[in-house]
Amino acid sequence: MTPTMWIALLGTFLVAVMSPGPDFLAVLRISLSSNRRAGRMGAAGIAAGTVLWIIATMVGIVALINSHPTTSLIIRLIGAGFLTAYGAHIVLTTLRSGPEDPQATDLAAPSHYSPARAFRLGLLTTTVGNPKAVVFYTAFFATLLPPGMGISESLLLGIAMVLISFSWFAFVATVASNRAFIRGYERLHRPIDIILGALFIALGIALFPWSRLF
Repeated sequence: MTPTMWIALLGTFLVAVMSPGPDFLAVLRISLSSNRRAGRMGAAGIAAGTVLWIIATMVGIVALINSHPTTSLIIRLIGAGFLTAYGAHIVLTTLRSGPEDPQATDLAAPSHYSPARAFRLGLLTTTVGNPKAVVFYTAFFATLLPPGMGISESLLLGIAMVLISFSWFAFVATVASNRAFIRGYERLHRPIDIILGALFIALGIALFPWSRLF
């Protein structure tokens, strides 16, 4: 591929990665309520999810899902349900914790997100929790990749996409875990958590395939 094609492909992917979505909210919450290491593990989970999407697209699994409406519908239902349930869990747990005790629940505790749990949440929000990725990766690989692209170029492109994904969300984790952000979060953790939880719920509702069910 020419340098111009590389710039177009990776630039398009970068814009898509930087667009706010469930993975961005997940890293933001992990970093605010835990620490920088946990936030970066969330970013690593998202990068792992990116690897899975790339592999699934290249071997034809994503195209197979798109060709079966029932399977696609089930995946969207699972993704929407996951985001809605996770958001509701954040909101309800935050409301149950007293305003005088910001550490009353495990969700508010600084050590709540272990590295393993942060990684798992990042992985889930970019795979199960992001069913729109099926459409994105199908369009990306079907319309933007040049025909006859070799294995070495495909592998290099995949590596570049994973590095972009991890780098962006690691940057988000670094900024969100800054002391100034943490101090602000400690003062306003209840409204912030409620807003983040509500955003997860809103994303889940927006992704729910209403027109295909009614």
